[in-house]
Amino acid sequence: KNIEDKIDSSLLLESMSTFLREFERVKIWQVDPTLYLRIFLLGVDTLLSKLSHTAMRKVGLRKNLLSRMKQLPRLIGEAKVNLKEVPGLYIKTGIEMVNSTIDYLRNFDASPLIKNTKSNKELLSIVRNAVGELCSFKVFLSEKGASGTALKGRQELEDILNNSFSYNRSLEEIFDIARLEYDNTIKELEHAAGKIGSRKKWQNILSEYCLDAKNKKELLNYYAEQIDRLKTFFTEKDLVTIPKSQTILARETPPFLIPVRASASYSCPVTNDMKEPAFFYVTAKYAKFDKPTDRRAKSIHNEYIFISAHETYIGHHLLDTHRRQLKNPIRRQVESALFYEGWASYAEWFIASLGYIKGPLQRMVGLKRRAWRAIRAMLDAGVRINKISLEDAKRMLSDLGYEPDIVKSMVDHYILTPGYQLCYTVGKFEIEQLKNRFSHTMGLKKFHDALLESGEAPFDLIKERMDKLICKDSF
Repeated sequence: KNIEDKIDSSLLLESMSTFLREFERVKIWQVDPTLYLRIFLLGVDTLLSKLSHTAMRKVGLRKNLLSRMKQLPRLIGEAKVNLKEVPGLYIKTGIEMVNSTIDYLRNFDASPLIKNTKSNKELLSIVRNAVGELCSFKVFLSEKGASGTALKGRQELEDILNNSFSYNRSLEEIFDIARLEYDNTIKELEHAAGKIGSRKKWQNILSEYCLDAKNKKELLNYYAEQIDRLKTFFTEKDLVTIPKSQTILARETPPFLIPVRASASYSCPVTNDMKEPAFFYVTAKYAKFDKPTDRRAKSIHNEYIFISAHETYIGHHLLDTHRRQLKNPIRRQVESALFYEGWASYAEWFIASLGYIKGPLQRMVGLKRRAWRAIRAMLDAGVRINKISLEDAKRMLSDLGYEPDIVKSMVDHYILTPGYQLCYTVGKFEIEQLKNRFSHTMGLKKFHDALLESGEAPFDLIKERMDKLICKDSF
């Protein structure tokens, strides 16, 4: 096989391996109640937030929305039959998501999208039935005895790395990469704090910093303006091809998506309609104007510059735009979390290295994010090789300034997603290794473009492909 065939074969095998692991070995439908709710909520998002901006608004939106809502009781009924041995952490997370979904449906208003009064009344009746079914599901989960553990062992994680990511570094190597990243980042944080001229520790300096957004509209404007600035910055620098792409709309995270989205997240278009926008969701409820006493609010949106780079330029949006325009149908469809999150984390590092970040305070914000991700990677790999305990990880997250309840919630989430937490730090590390090897010969723009046109391929195959490109083109 030539290198292009190797990449295609590898991506197909990764995709099949992930599917077989989830549905044949893990049997996710038997252990995770959130699976059913995510199917419903992401489907609603596709209809209400995405397809409502395309021709679907005029053709079929009402019919599809009615159908989606009508199917929820059936979906919950299947969940009750299918769920067998459910670990306690999955039950807890499932109940939390049920509560959020009930809150959303009880306040559901379709009138902005469905003008017909009769149709609206029909939909509200269906919604009431769905709420009743969800209340019953909550009782079901509350009464269901927990069994098994959500924390998977070494063999499970190695299987994910080897077969779903085609990644062959040992867990020991991964832990060491993350540990070095963490140690170096903490040193940089201490150095940056010293430049501010304060005797306070960096944790105290960051805890006092709060983004001054007076309302939700102003908060969204911070993000929207940052998207434009980042796009302009990278267009002028000409360090990566910025293709013509869909508009990115900065929007408050819809209530029904809060259970399945982070404080800020990117959602790419689902159709080939260039009029369909991409969405950059911002969960405004964590901003200081909403809950002035919520200390979590003091750290999340302070990161808006890095979050914007991670989710839009040159992070997820640029990557997805390149991927969706590839002629190769395999690379156009298949995603890899290791490359996907690694590239977005690299985007954050890259804007700092280019001087886009001004002043030591904003630099500290970015460094804290790097340290946070390194802890996640250390936990992901280290807890399975006895290099770190869950309590060690909680202590390290607390040392970064996170509150105890937030730390517990973080660690619970990380346990439920083995393999994903290391993708940010380790993926960034591998991209940096490729950059150090090839960018001097190829130039940064050709390096980045060659990286993106490879698809979200395994890093060893990207390295092989770039070696061949250099030999062929004689840079």
